[in-house]
Amino acid sequence: MIKLRSALAAALMSAAALTSLTAFAASDTGDAVPRAQYANREILPDPTAAACPSTPRTLTQVSGNVYRHTNATLPALHSGLVLITNEGALVIDPAMTCTVTWLRDEIKSRFGVGIKYVVYTHAHFDHIAGSQVLQQDGAIVVAQRNAIEAIVGERLPVAVPDKVFDREMTITLGGETVQLHHIAPSHSNSMTLVYFPKEKALQCTDICEAKTLPYMDFLDFYYDGWIQSLDWVLKQDVEYIDVGHYQLATKDDERALREYTISLHDQVLGLVRKGESWDQLWRHVNFKDEYKAWFGYAFMRVPNIEGMHRWVSNRRRGLW
Repeated sequence: MIKLRSALAAALMSAAALTSLTAFAASDTGDAVPRAQYANREILPDPTAAACPSTPRTLTQVSGNVYRHTNATLPALHSGLVLITNEGALVIDPAMTCTVTWLRDEIKSRFGVGIKYVVYTHAHFDHIAGSQVLQQDGAIVVAQRNAIEAIVGERLPVAVPDKVFDREMTITLGGETVQLHHIAPSHSNSMTLVYFPKEKALQCTDICEAKTLPYMDFLDFYYDGWIQSLDWVLKQDVEYIDVGHYQLATKDDERALREYTISLHDQVLGLVRKGESWDQLWRHVNFKDEYKAWFGYAFMRVPNIEGMHRWVSNRRRGLW
């Protein structure tokens, strides 16, 4: 009788442990990618592969289980959020091959876990370099579906994703939920916004800014989707926004950026419709004093006008 009770107690304990593990088992709603077809694809040399021991790098807490990794200085050349759980870590945009092993080892040393997921914000090499190292270590690489064509077509020396999605995807890790959203083509057609609802943190790389002008001439740019994405951001319950560079931002920063982008678009469109040449037009775009104080104004103002001029000119249809 005693043995029976002991066996029953052990079975109940095992069942409870299994239930606990099941409740916190890592899972996601992504679609698996048949990566074997890309096994022998041609890739270009990796310009971030050479050792870079003097490149600054950090991993600092943002809120709760969400941290932020950075490399180099601007104050941060590249950055991404990191979720730490007892089931493993989720890393957004490793950014450089020469710093990714430090990030992997730092997470292991400080928190005692490996990297379970790597999430791409978009298929631009400067953000996703180093992902191949983490994939080889066993991490699951996730991206919006359109990223595959860009990665393979441009022969990028990065990991081809293991999982992809079209509009939305959820990752559950260590009892935390991470939401991935593709709102619209904006800065690339593979853009993913990553939301951590528990910590009210958002990864909004290259669409969002932190008192900074958009980069140069709006590379890989879709104006309508950019504004649509910023509108979505402003509706979220968010306190911390990582923009992939520089420093953390707020919703007030994105509200100001939205106003800036719309003003620039409307001014350029109006000047084009007046028939002004480029030599006339760029001199007639006006900037509020607030924008003049943003980082990059001196050297990115004219490229911003140029990029918007290109967008407007390629899409307007007058009398013809």
